[in-house]
Amino acid sequence: MMSSALQVLDLVDARVILVLPLLLLFTYMYSRRPRNLPPGPWGWPVIGSLPSLAWSKNLHLDFMDWQRKYGPVTYFRMGMLDAVVLGGYDTIRQALVKQSEVFSGRPTHLAVVNKISNNKGIVLLPSGPLWKEQRKFALTTLRSFGFGKRSLEVQISEESAELCEQIRNLGGEPFNITRLLQKAATNIISSLVFARRFEYDDPRFLQLMRDFDAIVETNFLAMPENILPFLGCVLDSGKKVIEIFQGPENFVRAEINEHQLTFDPNDVRDFIDSYLLEMQAQDQSDTTFTEDQLLHTVLDLFVGGTETTTTTLRWASLLMIVHPDIQRKVHEEIDGVLGQGQTPSMSHRDQLPYTQAVLTEVSRFATIAPLSVAHTTSEDTVLNGYHIPKQTIVIPSIWSVHHDEKLFPQHDKFDPTRFLDEKGQYKKDEHVIPFSAGPRVCLGEQLARMELFLFFTALMQHFTFKTPEGAPAPSMKGRMATTHFPEPFDMIALVRE
Repeated sequence: MMSSALQVLDLVDARVILVLPLLLLFTYMYSRRPRNLPPGPWGWPVIGSLPSLAWSKNLHLDFMDWQRKYGPVTYFRMGMLDAVVLGGYDTIRQALVKQSEVFSGRPTHLAVVNKISNNKGIVLLPSGPLWKEQRKFALTTLRSFGFGKRSLEVQISEESAELCEQIRNLGGEPFNITRLLQKAATNIISSLVFARRFEYDDPRFLQLMRDFDAIVETNFLAMPENILPFLGCVLDSGKKVIEIFQGPENFVRAEINEHQLTFDPNDVRDFIDSYLLEMQAQDQSDTTFTEDQLLHTVLDLFVGGTETTTTTLRWASLLMIVHPDIQRKVHEEIDGVLGQGQTPSMSHRDQLPYTQAVLTEVSRFATIAPLSVAHTTSEDTVLNGYHIPKQTIVIPSIWSVHHDEKLFPQHDKFDPTRFLDEKGQYKKDEHVIPFSAGPRVCLGEQLARMELFLFFTALMQHFTFKTPEGAPAPSMKGRMATTHFPEPFDMIALVRE
């Protein structure tokens, strides 16, 4: 009996020895937490709220629930990392614009993202002199090749004509418009970066599209291996994403190699040539202009420059099908200004206020990037009276702005007239921020706005979009991953005479 009791005591002692250090560790960590943190949901030890993030199918909507419960600044833990969700226009503007020096960092401590970006490129590059130098060079160079200029507008119009021809050749049969939109948008970036476009049936081009699909359908924010790298031993989602990126990387690397072989400093053809010229001018022992940096910058331009435009136009196509009365008004306005023979141009934008309002409402209603791209704080700071520690992951909920009932009554209704004044003229609203705000605003915003207007106007000028005969009404529920995109849907495009 005594022996059994001693064995039980030994077992209890062993468990105490194992558990006590963990309890002391958690107590120590909790006691070290700064006071006056924002309110937020309870989290598990070590993993925090990671299960909620990983299992969520609509993270942007879950964050809205948190905002209603805890307020516009909601604190939670991503594993052992501090994180906050920012909700509402005023709070997001306060952080990203008015306190931009503190809130413009990027989360360099996410394992999978780090392996993909290698702290290169522009989108995920930490804020600082390197980021400022690379972003400034990219913007200046892209402008020299037509960003916001008539020369690029001509290229977009030519690609619009090819897109319309591809749709016309379908002869009114049901089809999914996604791939055609993706090819058209990617070719615009390709013309700026590679000085050429690809044929729509090019096998390498098609594989690049498939790789882009896999990338944007990945929810990096909720990937457990990002936060707890040791989970890579038992989970393979991170490895799969890294493998997917190899395809686009190899594609771009081959283009860079070809440019190096044919490079002529007296004949700068595109963005890659401009970068190679800058590399020659720089002292390579002390420069940020490297081949690896060029590779990741081009990848950023492709992924960011194609997905926003493609997905917005997918939603626009779907919303025209679901709202034929609105589509009819767009047709009437375009017919009155352009007819069937005149090519749309940016000079027509002010003459097409209803079409502008429709595109703005698409951006608001669908909100392609509901959670933007995660930021981090570069130092301890205060926001809305709460303490925000250094290196806190900051998630701006653009969805919370675009679906704020006070700013947009009946926010869940698609209503372009929100953006028309009493005279029927287009009325800009500063609360529509699909490209985010502050210094980290999307690099390709100007290009995206030009593409959206010219592509959409051309499509509406030549076609009427409808649901195929006998098919169920398409779903209006989006899917959330890297972006917010609609469920797959088929449509028919009837040629307008």
